[in-house]
Amino acid sequence: MKTIVKGTGSHLPERIIENSYFLGRQFMDANGVVNPKPAAEIIEKLEAITGIKSRRYISEKGDSVPLMVEASKNAIADAGIDKNQIDGIIVAHNAGNMLEGTLGFHTVPNMAALLKNKLEISNHECFAYDLLFGCPGWLQGIIQAHQAIQMGDATNVLVVGIEVASRLLDPHDLDSMILADGCGAAIISKAETDNSGIVSYATYSHAQEDVACIYLSGSYNKDLNLPTLFKMNGKDVYKYATVWVPKVIKKALDKAGLDASDVDMFLFHQANGKMLHAFANNLAQMYNIEGLSFEGKIPTTIEFTGNTSVATVPTMLDLIRKGELENYNIKAGMKVVMASVGAGMHCNAIVYQF
Repeated sequence: MKTIVKGTGSHLPERIIENSYFLGRQFMDANGVVNPKPAAEIIEKLEAITGIKSRRYISEKGDSVPLMVEASKNAIADAGIDKNQIDGIIVAHNAGNMLEGTLGFHTVPNMAALLKNKLEISNHECFAYDLLFGCPGWLQGIIQAHQAIQMGDATNVLVVGIEVASRLLDPHDLDSMILADGCGAAIISKAETDNSGIVSYATYSHAQEDVACIYLSGSYNKDLNLPTLFKMNGKDVYKYATVWVPKVIKKALDKAGLDASDVDMFLFHQANGKMLHAFANNLAQMYNIEGLSFEGKIPTTIEFTGNTSVATVPTMLDLIRKGELENYNIKAGMKVVMASVGAGMHCNAIVYQF
């Protein structure tokens, strides 16, 4: 018995936010000192480092719920199952339901309960819980769904990764240009097959000094009374990610009896373009395989989605499966590694054969 991805779905908000959107911003440092450089120069440099040209935000009206409902409906339709065949719902996110304007965010009732309600799933044996695990939350949800299936507790589990970062951004912080909104979902199912499915996985949680790398705090503009905005120590995040993501991938591959040369595609969390190259280079060095090349194996979405945090990997997987990401296709027999890293700090990886 294997655990397979039976269907996927995603939804990107309609509002396209180009980099020019930030031209009128006054950027500051943590001490509230205004950056003397022109906004255009700051934006150009950020684009060069991250690769981000545009991103998506939800409407200024409403909350997060419609975003995850649409992605979930797409996944259920793709899987070809009835909604009441779902035995569990896991929703990974960072801050619950983002309410309109400056009304904050809610975690009660939990997001999975809201989703189950809106999908009108009446099966009371279908569990519905949330997962707070930073950007790797969706992958960890897949791992937990896999464990439930292998233990005989479920046949189909809906796993959702949603991010509505636009309501958590400090307009005076450079990092406000990185994060964006989106949602990806998958139906993870039991299958009687020997070929496709989850091969192995690995997870690391450090939560030492790195626990302070990503957090919520006030605006750099001390005149703004907004105490729960996204903050990141970028250099520390980069250092952690480039060291530990290759290591957690190697652990997952070792468990599967594979090495980096056996992998046909890597679906990395899209934090910035520079980091993706570092993942690949460091992984290559760990295996010391002569002529190892990752050319054509590392798709990117960050240039048009921004960093959608926990929604990144499921959205990218759905776009590729649906043939909507240029030059990338998943074919039967391909071995794919999915890996992510984020606040905690946590990182994880799954080896999957299609």
